[in-house]
Amino acid sequence: ELSSGINAEYGDYENDEFLKDGKTFDYVSGSLHYFRVPHQLWRDRLMKLRASGINVVSTYVPWNFHEPHQGRFVFTGDADLIKFIKIAQSLDLMVNIRPGPYICSEWDNGGLPYFVMGPPKSPIRLRTSDTRFLNHVKRYFDVLLPLLRPMLYSNGGPVILVQIENEYGSDRACDGDYMVYLHNLMKQHLGDDVVFYTADGWDMHHLICGPIHKGDVLTTINFGPNTEHHKAYYRLRGFQKHGPLLNSEYYPGWLDHWGEPHQCRATDLVQEQFEKMLLSKLGNIYVNFYMFFGGTNFGFYNGANFNHEFQPDPTSYDYDAPLSEAGDMTPKYRAIQASIAKYKPGLVNKKIAAQVRDSTKRGYGWVQLTEAVDFVGLKKLATCHKRRELPASFTELHQDFGFVLYEREVEGSDHDVLQVMEPRDSISVYTDDRYAGKIYRNDEKKSLVLLGEFERLGLLVENMGRINYGPQMHDYKGIISEVVLEGEELTRGAFWDVWCLPLNNTKKADFKAIPTKLPGPGSLFRGRLVVQGQPADTWAKLVNFKKGILFVNGHNLGRYWPGAGPQQHLYVPGVWLKEGANEVIVLELDEVPATKTQLKIEFVDRPDVGKCSEH
Repeated sequence: ELSSGINAEYGDYENDEFLKDGKTFDYVSGSLHYFRVPHQLWRDRLMKLRASGINVVSTYVPWNFHEPHQGRFVFTGDADLIKFIKIAQSLDLMVNIRPGPYICSEWDNGGLPYFVMGPPKSPIRLRTSDTRFLNHVKRYFDVLLPLLRPMLYSNGGPVILVQIENEYGSDRACDGDYMVYLHNLMKQHLGDDVVFYTADGWDMHHLICGPIHKGDVLTTINFGPNTEHHKAYYRLRGFQKHGPLLNSEYYPGWLDHWGEPHQCRATDLVQEQFEKMLLSKLGNIYVNFYMFFGGTNFGFYNGANFNHEFQPDPTSYDYDAPLSEAGDMTPKYRAIQASIAKYKPGLVNKKIAAQVRDSTKRGYGWVQLTEAVDFVGLKKLATCHKRRELPASFTELHQDFGFVLYEREVEGSDHDVLQVMEPRDSISVYTDDRYAGKIYRNDEKKSLVLLGEFERLGLLVENMGRINYGPQMHDYKGIISEVVLEGEELTRGAFWDVWCLPLNNTKKADFKAIPTKLPGPGSLFRGRLVVQGQPADTWAKLVNFKKGILFVNGHNLGRYWPGAGPQQHLYVPGVWLKEGANEVIVLELDEVPATKTQLKIEFVDRPDVGKCSEH
């Protein structure tokens, strides 16, 4: 068994260290999320983690990845958590599981499924003792936790640590009963032979509401290299006098937002503060690098923040981490590896370290897009079509991601002003199926002047990621407010046609040769990437396009938006390519290139996540 020494039956553990099998257990940990990398690459990424000297891998478990719709559970393919844990064990790694139910992590809705929010008119109080929320949590944990129990160290598996909730001290609910409920539910399924812990910032208010102030739950804190570690731990000792000192999230990099510079942290600073913790006079300090490998927010899973305005996260979750988005060993990786080898040589696994290599990269050149589906044809991919007197949110339509199209008959005149009071998030406006412009959530006026007479108004609403942190988390998507055309409210009266477009079925798209007159924004374009020999990692460079979604062989690679930045290229894992012809599909939302010859994408051999700004 693994013990933190803080359980009342053990008494005060004088040395404040972990014990495994009755002996002092030392470790350095790294965060690596299985859900941000194709499962075919799990072994490669985990080997590189272990080759650095790290001997514990930490991962969140995103609820919405495993229960995308209520009662429909997924634990296969990229969601095969148990397979990930077994691979880690085969590579001499212990495992730290962070099952939430809330995870933050710059992930859509902090990992909470859309249906957990409840209806807009009667929202569920998230992360509280609201019975409706607890019922959802119990249904999910009653499936997840029994899968994890055989993976515990006491049962022959590698799982030694399980986190309760996540940074709960940052949530203003401060519901202690909710935290106790989670602890009891976890103990019911997992028993006592595992170390339960909480993780919070080290500010006073975080440590008041985040920890479970009872003897058998370890309190840990999160901070980066700009924090003097001894100050943080002195404050922690005011709340928990004994137990191992663990930095659950030591930040070697930081997160990005669209429209902001790529956040970086200097390698020298990260290494210096890491070594200070390893040599601390406070005793043994356990460190988890968040992130050690960031990976990619494939599909529509990116989250968002809200700080005076909506801040969606890009597709890349590179995080300026020691392992790059493509799994390459960076200078930061080598520095951390050297520190571990110098100060904790017993953690080094030389056999695995001798086996790791960076992946092969290849630039495949230009791919011409030769077929298209226009905006009208896009509706044929709808998974639902409803007629409603009032528009409905994504949640009310039981749709998690993608787009919803709202259409209705109107009497539109030249220079009519369209207003959408609360666009959630980006609305492409169409008059008689012709693109007319855009209304975005961060626009000051949230209005658009429409040109020419028209009889049908279309609003294609893009969910750009639900807010994953803070009081704005009830982030309902779609048309959730008044729609006003030249002073007349359109959300009442005539019926709306509502089309659900999650875009998880692009194989059904009816592509035709591109006509002489190019289709406008809201169209799909298709081409073929020909690969000769063994496929390799590559990056898509969409210099002729403005904003949209890229698919390769049915895989949603995520959103591109080079004009906003910082990310310029989209990562294409070689394992998602095949020798021969590969299908490439682009959904362009803002502006189609002017000529057929410009309808092309370049596949290059290097990433571009944006110019660094020191954080």
